[in-house]
This record gives sequence, structure tokens and C-alpha cells, in this order.
Amino acid sequence: GCFIAGMSFACLSRDHHAHHVWVKQTKRATSWMIRIFFAATVAFSIPVGKLLSLEAFWKGSLMGIGPCILTKVLCAPFMGDAKFVIGWAMVGRAEFAYLIAQMAAAAGMVDQATFSIVIWALLYATVFAPFLFRKVLNNYVRDYCQDALKDNVDSAGAEDNKVQAH
Repeated sequence: GCFIAGMSFACLSRDHHAHHVWVKQTKRATSWMIRIFFAATVAFSIPVGKLLSLEAFWKGSLMGIGPCILTKVLCAPFMGDAKFVIGWAMVGRAEFAYLIAQMAAAAGMVDQATFSIVIWALLYATVFAPFLFRKVLNNYVRDYCQDALKDNVDSAGAEDNKVQAH
């Protein structure tokens, strides 16, 4: 109740000072609480014995490379030059899938072996997506966006020259 009341009245001032102070003061604690929540809900529910089995690893690898990664990377063939940027951007969305997998396992909808396979598949997407997305995006910017960047720099320089002339 106090939190809701405080946040309700924090936005009444024009500069929203109370809101900015609240965000600044609680950001570190909030990020740690999210990590602890994830560890307490999803990470502790992973059956390590089943996860480290050869069967879970190879089946999870197939699922991770195929349905988790390739279907998204190759889904935008008509998007032009940005198709791989769009595809790799969609791969890195596995965080919520961990929670869904854990809820399915807790509800008895999947057994521990299947849950372990799903975790391996999601690990591929979670680990590889940020690195490969960065590489693909940098290549795209280098190959197709240099003119736009140059135009922005030129227009900013022209605006500076106008200001200095007055």
C-alpha cells in the first residue's frame, strides 16, 4: 500500500523528482531481486541429473539449433537486406520461455527428461543470440547505413555552421 501511495503522488510535481530518486535508489536492488526470483523459480527446478545426460544434450541441441534458432533466422526471406538482423533479433527471446517450461514441468505437462531437452534448446538461443545479433547488426550498419550516418553528421554540421554564422 505504501509503495502504491508513494508512486501515485511522486508524479504530481512537474519535474517528477521523487520518481527519478525512487528509480535511482531501487534499480540495483530490483535487478538483484529479479535474479534471485529467476534462480528460485526456474533454476532450482532444473533436474541436473537429467540435464547432463547425453540424450538430453543431443536432443536439446537439435531443438535449439532447429526450431529455436533456424526457424527465426530464416523466417524473413522477403525482408530485404535486413532479413538476418530481424531473424537474429527474434532469437533472443528465451527468458519467458524458461518460465513457461518450468510451469509446464510443475503442472506435470512435461516430464523431467523433456524439460531438460527444452532447457538445452533455450540455452542455445540465450547464449548465441546476443553475440550473433551484434555481429549481424554491425555488418548491416557497416554495409547499408553508412550513407544515413554520414547524412546525419553532415546535417548536424550544417546546423552548427548556421548557429555560428548568426
